[in-house]
Amino acid sequence: MQRPKEIALALLAGALITGGALGFAAGHLLDARADAPGAPGAMRHYIAAQLDLSPTQVAQLDSILDDRRRVMTKIAEPIKPQLDSARAAARKQIMGILNPDQQKRFQELMQEHDRAAEATRK
Repeated sequence: MQRPKEIALALLAGALITGGALGFAAGHLLDARADAPGAPGAMRHYIAAQLDLSPTQVAQLDSILDDRRRVMTKIAEPIKPQLDSARAAARKQIMGILNPDQQKRFQELMQEHDRAAEATRK
């Protein structure tokens, strides 16, 4: 009877780790979007439009957000291997609960996610 509880806790922990890693990645995606979803700079354009910023304010906002991105990247750099390891472990656990068709689709989704994350880092 103890085994199902351990499995449930392991899955919950995996989901939390994956959620944290995906949340971290989503934060980077939001910072780098443009007007159209998925395009670079969207959040900047959205804030500028919603607040009716002047061109000078937009330039200052860009500078602030660029600085924040550099600082956050520097902070995350030392723990990136740990995040990558946690992400890989959670993905492996998720694969273990899926049937073959779901596994194939999950792998495709993760490849799409990884490509999008890589594109925003460039």
